[in-house]
Order: sequence, then C-alpha cells, then structure tokens
Amino acid sequence: MKTISKFTLSSIFLMFVLTPSSFGQKGRFGATPEDSAKCVINLNFISEEIKSQNYEVAYTLFKELMQVCPNASQNTYLYGIRIMQNLANRESDQVKKQKYVDTVIMLYDKRHEIFGRPSKGETAFRKAGELIDFRPDNHSEIIKEYEIAANENYKPADSYIQIMQQVKIMYGKQLLEADATIARYENIINEIEKLQVSDEITEARKTIDGLFLSMPELNSCENLIAMYSSKFQANPEDMDLIRGIRYRLSNAEGCKETQLFADVVEAGYRLEPNAESAFQLAQLFVIRGDKDKAMSYMNEAIEQESDNLQKSKYMLQVANIYFHDGRTGSALSLANQAKNFNPNSGEAYMIIANCYARMAANASDCEFSGRAIFWIVVDMFQKAKSLDSSLTGSANSAIATYSKHFPSYQDIFLNEYTEGQQYTVNCNGVTGTTTIRSAK
Repeated sequence: MKTISKFTLSSIFLMFVLTPSSFGQKGRFGATPEDSAKCVINLNFISEEIKSQNYEVAYTLFKELMQVCPNASQNTYLYGIRIMQNLANRESDQVKKQKYVDTVIMLYDKRHEIFGRPSKGETAFRKAGELIDFRPDNHSEIIKEYEIAANENYKPADSYIQIMQQVKIMYGKQLLEADATIARYENIINEIEKLQVSDEITEARKTIDGLFLSMPELNSCENLIAMYSSKFQANPEDMDLIRGIRYRLSNAEGCKETQLFADVVEAGYRLEPNAESAFQLAQLFVIRGDKDKAMSYMNEAIEQESDNLQKSKYMLQVANIYFHDGRTGSALSLANQAKNFNPNSGEAYMIIANCYARMAANASDCEFSGRAIFWIVVDMFQKAKSLDSSLTGSANSAIATYSKHFPSYQDIFLNEYTEGQQYTVNCNGVTGTTTIRSAK
C-alpha cells in the first residue's frame, strides 16, 4: 500500500480546514486555519511516534498540540501522559524527573476538567497510582487521592485497601503514632461498613483487617486495654465504639478474659440484642465456664442470624461444644445443618468425620459394616481438606490414623467383596455409599 507523505497529508488537511464547513470547529482545532492543519497532522502522527518509541519527537508534537489546540482531543492527554511517564522513567536528575511527574498529574486534571472524562473518582485513583510509582514517600497525597476515589465510589474496595497500606507504611516509618494509626484504621472500617455488602467489599474488609493485625505491637492486649478503657468509660453507649473494641479485643490473644471485654460484650447485647451480640455474649460465658448460658445465647444467635454463612459458623461453634461434651448425635445434627447452610465449609465435614469416627468405635454389633464406617470417615476428611486447604494437615493426620482401621484384605475377601467396589454403609446411625479399601 502506497504511503502518503507528511507533506501530501498536510496539503489535504489544509484544504479541509479552509472549507467553510470547517469554520465551526475553528476554536477547537486552533485559532487559525494553519493551526488547525498543524493540530490534525500532529494528532495523526503522534501515535505513530509513540508506537515507534520516538518519545523525543512525540514530545515536540505534544507540545505543539498543547499550544495550538489543547481542547481538540482526549488523546492529546493520553499521549502526553505516556510521553511524560517515559521521560520521567529515563531521567536521572530528580528535579527534572519530578517536573515530568508534575506534568503527568496536571494532564490527568486537565483532561477531566476539559472533557469530564474519566470521572473525578477514576482520575484521582489513577493519579494515586502515579504517585505510588514516582513519589512513593508522598503518603499524604496518595491517601488524599484514594479518599477522593472512594468518596466518588470509584473502586472503593481497592481504594480503602490502598489507604490502609499507606497507613501501615507510615506507622512502620514512625510517621504515625500508635493512637493515630488505630484511629485511621477505625475510620477506614467505618467507611467501608457504609458500603453495600458484596463479595468484593467483604474481601476488602478481610484484607484491611489483615493489614492491621500484621502490626502486632498495636494489637497487644495490654496496649488495647490501656487505649480503650477510658474511651469506653466516657462513652458506654456508643455502639460504634463498642463494636470496634469488641472486635479488637476478640482478635487479640488473652483479651477475651479481661473485664473490659466482658463489659463491652454485655453493653453491646444490652444496646443491640442481635445475632452478633448474642454470639459474643455466648463466647463470654464459655470463657466463664457457664455452658448453659453460653448455649442459650448461642442458640439465640443461630435463630436470629439471617446470613447463611454466618449462621453456619455459629452452628459449628455449638457443634464443637456438643462434640467435646460427648453429645455426638447433637454435634452431628448441627454440623449437617451447618453444611446445608454452607456446602463449602470444610470445618463442617471435619466435625462430621470426627462424629462418625466416634460412632464407628461403638459399632461392634455391625461387625464388617462397623469397620466399613471408617471408609466414610476418611471420605469426610478428604472432603474437608478439598474445601479448605488450611485443614490439610489435621485432615491428613486423621486419615493416616483411621485408615488403619479399615477392614483387612482378608476380611474383604471373606465377605465376598473386592477393593474398589462400591459399598453402602448402614450401621449405628451412619449411612452412605463409599469405595471399598483395605487397611495398609
């Protein structure tokens, strides 16, 4: 294909801009027909120069575009940002480098100012990313831009995570005191809790909590008690404060046994007698050794909870208590209910497996089928670790233990079965179809 020279293209565009129909675009493409020709030509060639990585030439074209027709196209600003980023990355002189960065930031603002695009929130989010790349120590400005993005509802989950990242860095550099760091964290949590619940927001909350908990010196029980005691005494009915203290103390080692934890849990239940506060109160009575009251509040939490995943977690807490108290049937029933509310709960399968193992140990009347229960037991442990990798270690240990209780190869043969065959267990309350395996 024949290539049109820049001179020929210039002539064509000059003819275009001199026609009467083009006069309405005069302001947008420049003050004179000559300016308009230069504007259109430069817009056409600047992208080719950038693709060819001829950034010096592209820079000259860009400067002319900004002088002649800054309102002609959004692409002028996109090209300018790419050019300035490249020049900044290659510049060793820090003063010059930061001037290029100033221009990058200015171009984002001007693009939004002139064209209204991208949105104010996206513009701030992108500017924050540039600051992280080129001015990583400018924490306050980075936080400011991400706050604008979050307030404008542009990627609020990512924005709040980035803000918490900056807070953690500032604390590590001793730019923030412990009190200020905790206050910043609590403010982030308050803001994110105002957002509509979604998987993305839930995961962001976990990430933000993880960042905070990764600063253990802020989470020592001694520090938390010293920090929150006076605040709680001054505001004993501030539910936002109570929720924050309750959460902090419940995640700090040894803090659940403190008087402050007991006080905020009881205050929380008194002010908001909902599923969460009932569950917290149940945990308090577990610590105090009053299992009857603990179970009463646990059951209240289960009844009041509307979220299936949370209801499943509460049920598993109760199931664990039942199991350790020797109430195997009750534990199994609740674990199965919890599994129905959350089919992806590996913990539910762990409890079911442990219940079956106990039932197998008391299934001597079933003879062969009694030992066959251990096939179901191992199946449950396998399922548990497939759903939750954090359970792999404990599940594998249990599998190694209970596999030894499988029927022997001889027992399988004498009962006229073969390994690999399907077998239906129905013994001592345990039912299910599994695969025949011999003890190794």
